[in-house]
Amino acid sequence: MHPWEQIRFAKGYLLGDKRIALAVTGSIAAVEAVKIARELIRHGAEVYPYMTKSALKFIGKDALLFATGHEPVVELTGRDEHLEDFDAILVAPATADIISKAACGIADDAVSTLILGNLRRCIFVPAMNAKMYENPILRENMDKLKKYAEILEPKEEEGELKVPSREKIAAFLIHTLRHELKGKKILVIGGAGYEKIDDFRIVSNLSSGRTAVLIGEIAYYLGAEVHLMLGLHSSHSDFLPYESFGTVEDLIGKIDEMGNYDAIIVPAALPDFLPEKSDGKINIEALKELRWKEAPKFLKELRKRYGGVIVGFKAESGVSEEELIARAKKRKEEYGLNMVVANDLRNVKYDENEVIIMTDKEEKIKGSKKEIAMEIMKRVADELNR
Repeated sequence: MHPWEQIRFAKGYLLGDKRIALAVTGSIAAVEAVKIARELIRHGAEVYPYMTKSALKFIGKDALLFATGHEPVVELTGRDEHLEDFDAILVAPATADIISKAACGIADDAVSTLILGNLRRCIFVPAMNAKMYENPILRENMDKLKKYAEILEPKEEEGELKVPSREKIAAFLIHTLRHELKGKKILVIGGAGYEKIDDFRIVSNLSSGRTAVLIGEIAYYLGAEVHLMLGLHSSHSDFLPYESFGTVEDLIGKIDEMGNYDAIIVPAALPDFLPEKSDGKINIEALKELRWKEAPKFLKELRKRYGGVIVGFKAESGVSEEELIARAKKRKEEYGLNMVVANDLRNVKYDENEVIIMTDKEEKIKGSKKEIAMEIMKRVADELNR
């Protein structure tokens, strides 16, 4: 077994039937090509490397042969390598030279000829000095390319425009190729909400936000435009934008801004009770006498003012499965939810869970949190595409 086969599918099967050409050009960022190739393989892709001769100054052919299991194409031969059938051509790194050649239809080596024959399947990941990137002629060429191909913007660091992380590149490629949620806008609200006791203390919970982030990532993989809203959290995504929220009332105050989403998924752990807030810092005796009131229910308020798909979560502990299902059904009916994901907190581990997904039927799902996130988003896609 070749080393690339040992890591294939380590992160899932979303690229399991895809053949990807990785076109490497002459930038110091070419040293990242092995990591990029391996990341695509972990998602299931079979990767075929192409290299410009200038790329050989920065990375050897054997490195990409090891990474992918395929001999890199540096020169075209009678095998017509530029006519190979690929699902996508990832040009990473993409230099100013290859961008301008592609925009002008120039084909004078293996990489540029591959691009010329497959422009609409190309994804360019620029990497160069910031001054070069702002050159008006290059910008014109990039604007021309955007009509026919995808461009993943680089990250700015130390005066250079560098390739994004391999995770972000792989996510963008998957997002480009998958269509289950293409054109849909998804909001995921997660993490721990909190309420203030005084100006220094809060009451909250141990939610990490991991489930919300994984659901958001899967939604993005499947083609959706995704936005995260996170309370207190210890998990985040390298490629999803997010904003923060604090209290339940913070969230309720943002409902009118949520109307343009096709679906809102809410695994957030929100407080059920609000302490009577005091100014300053109260003493221990005042803490003992703290008074509480029931918190407003975000999902209930959301349904009053939002007509799209809502997925709620119901977590309990120490109840029977029958009682868990009964409480989840009540939540679904009372709040007018399209789906409820119910679980017993005793079954929750860092990366594993067991849930009951309730739509018009009940389905028990057990597995990694990523696998469960995928099952949730498959059902959301089904709901949105009816």
